[in-house]
Amino acid sequence: MANIMVNEICNLRCPYCFADEFVNRDVREMTLGDFKKALDFVLSDEKDRQVNIIGGEPLLYKHIGEALRLALDHHRSDQVMIFTNAVELERLEPEILRNPRFRMLVNCNSPEDIGGKAFEKMWKNLLSFLHEHNGINRFRLSVNIYKPDFDHSYVIPLVQELELNTIRMSISVPQGGDLKGKTPLEYFREMKPTAIRFIGDMMRCGAIAGFDCNFIPKCVFTKDEREGLTGAKEVLRSALSRKFSNTFWERVIFSEITNCSPVIDILPDLQAIRCFGLSEHTKQDIKDFRNIEALRKHYISTVDSRACNLATEEECKSCFDHELGRCSCGCLLFKSKELF
Repeated sequence: MANIMVNEICNLRCPYCFADEFVNRDVREMTLGDFKKALDFVLSDEKDRQVNIIGGEPLLYKHIGEALRLALDHHRSDQVMIFTNAVELERLEPEILRNPRFRMLVNCNSPEDIGGKAFEKMWKNLLSFLHEHNGINRFRLSVNIYKPDFDHSYVIPLVQELELNTIRMSISVPQGGDLKGKTPLEYFREMKPTAIRFIGDMMRCGAIAGFDCNFIPKCVFTKDEREGLTGAKEVLRSALSRKFSNTFWERVIFSEITNCSPVIDILPDLQAIRCFGLSEHTKQDIKDFRNIEALRKHYISTVDSRACNLATEEECKSCFDHELGRCSCGCLLFKSKELF
């Protein structure tokens, strides 16, 4: 997976922002010429034909219309997705919004975090995209659970009115990986009840919750919790197996994947990083690599393969899944001091 970061300005100030090192620190934007270079680099991998555009808030990028048209018209691209809060969605022309290859992953924050006015505008824009631009199945909400008492009740009426059948969830990593004295597993255990409630409430709304990165390790769940979650998952999988791919089912409700794989973010100056959490230590110029697969292999050899041999805490060292490389013991940011 690779993302093109077109700007560093955002219209919101999310308390958990994973790109805090960059966002709203500068007004830097990617030139349209550099966007073309980044686009060709991302699509140099024949196996991955999706273009992901991130920010900041990409809808504030002054070349967003031209950039999306370039990506949508590129002979190697199948889908083009923007990671957005959708508050400024009206900046896009109807022809782009109606394009069947255009997708959105919408970062859905509470009105408490972003303000009631911005929340209402996001909601209105999503309804417009759904009904006026035939947006069904072309966008997904993403919810970041960033504190143990996280209140997700604001999501429920959105899911119901938009008639969503899937939703993405993430257990946010505190900025800089600061767990305030807790170990990673203690942090996951603290966040687990909220995650389980979220998964259950989404199922009651008819939506299947799937994990983004920073998966909850399997050992954090009790036997009863594992059986309950996997049981619910199997019921849904048997009923809807034809509707969703195998890779979809691996990450939902009870994630079968608990190890990390390289996410490459290309910054406005064409420097690449191995995800935002490791940005300080992993900057590389994309011009130094033949294609994105060569860059991915570089990160695997210099970061991921080394991280695989590190445990975040003592009990992980004797874990069978960790020994086999099946579990990353949480975000690689938790290992950054040992890695770098």
